[in-house]
Amino acid sequence: MQSIFRAMRKPDFIKGIGVYIFAWVIYMITPEGMDEAAKRQIFIFVVAALYWAMEIIPLYATSLMVVLLEMFMLCRPDGVLAMSKTGYQVFLLPFGSPIIMLFFGGFILARAMHKYHIDKWIASNLLKVFGHKPYMILFGFMVATALLSMWMSNTATTAMMMAMVIPLLKQLDQKDPYRIGLVLAIPFAANIGGIGTPVGTPPNAIAIGILADQGIQVNFLSWMKMAVPLAMGMLILISALLYVMYPPVKRQLQFSIQASDIGQPKSIVAGVIALLTIILWLTSGVHHIPSAMVALMSAGVFAATGILDRDDFKLIDWDVLVLMWGGLAMGKGLELTGLTKWIVDLPLFDQQGFVLVAVFCILAIVLSTFMSNTATANLIIPIVMAIPGENPILMATTIALSCSFAMALPISTPPNAIAFASNMIKSRHMLLSGSIVSVISLLMVLLGYRFIITKALGLE
Repeated sequence: MQSIFRAMRKPDFIKGIGVYIFAWVIYMITPEGMDEAAKRQIFIFVVAALYWAMEIIPLYATSLMVVLLEMFMLCRPDGVLAMSKTGYQVFLLPFGSPIIMLFFGGFILARAMHKYHIDKWIASNLLKVFGHKPYMILFGFMVATALLSMWMSNTATTAMMMAMVIPLLKQLDQKDPYRIGLVLAIPFAANIGGIGTPVGTPPNAIAIGILADQGIQVNFLSWMKMAVPLAMGMLILISALLYVMYPPVKRQLQFSIQASDIGQPKSIVAGVIALLTIILWLTSGVHHIPSAMVALMSAGVFAATGILDRDDFKLIDWDVLVLMWGGLAMGKGLELTGLTKWIVDLPLFDQQGFVLVAVFCILAIVLSTFMSNTATANLIIPIVMAIPGENPILMATTIALSCSFAMALPISTPPNAIAFASNMIKSRHMLLSGSIVSVISLLMVLLGYRFIITKALGLE
């Protein structure tokens, strides 16, 4: 009993209660005439936003809280939405949605690649292509990191690539600025690479899931046609920036890395399954098998063949899936209660077109600098989807991409935190370089909005 009272005196508990009081005040001062359902959804939205921003409880726990609040406050048979006895299921269904299943399959694929060292084999062989000149080595590390981050966890990719760069760093003088550039290149590339595929980072999946909920389908290949050119352009610009900011002392480096052995039968089978999965994802327009179904087929084959076992499935990032569930449920609540329509009718949204896109992209980057980019996407994308006169595909995709461009602080993304924890860079290095990288990425996505995204998604 004493432990319970001690927990209740902790700052996080007090902050948590304070958030509920603040949300209740917002609920009480909402404009007259607003529908009761929308008022309750505002309460839920404020609670979720502040809990996600301050991480009062784990992010996934906040998502579960969102789902429960929506079921209890909105879905009672005699409640504000006048639902049937099974109406609460509308907030349970997102966890079984195609986009959650697609991301689940992506986690399974990534686990197989990591377990059998396919990721290290790809990285080591790719790095050999770039030679021994300092710029090409830096660019090679960025390309390899970004390529793997398109299919695997950005966090796992960064950890692996940081381990691979350490032998090179040991060759360099402690005062060589190039060391800083190399270390920063890896988290920046991991963040950028994540935008390349629907399974690269949760904001991508959230955007696709919310679009699908509106009856708008964006397939795997279409997303890549839009995002990969943008990512490649960013890698070229950012590698040049880091090379100029942190120039090497030596003009030639002796760098070699031993390729990982994947000659074992299970490694080969895992590689073949992974390759077939990616091919099926990219050719969905030909065979018309949904990407989520391909993901589940792949997971089933990995399990049935013994490539992955029970312990591997325990290592899946289930908390990320729950976090995404909370975001999709939030979007459903905003839609059902009509709150999104009320929000976008505010004078703030009188601006339309490019200016509005730029404002929300900047907002996404700023919020993602201080809180989870998944939580940021959960909060912003459902709102921008409802803006009248704007193409929902353009709005959702550009905001999702922007959520991955917060790189100024060690806390901004897990890859940043891993690089900072290496003790090879100072926070000022990340703040300066990361801020410039965020601006470059923002400009690239805004240019892409004009010249790439519309063409790739067939919106011209």
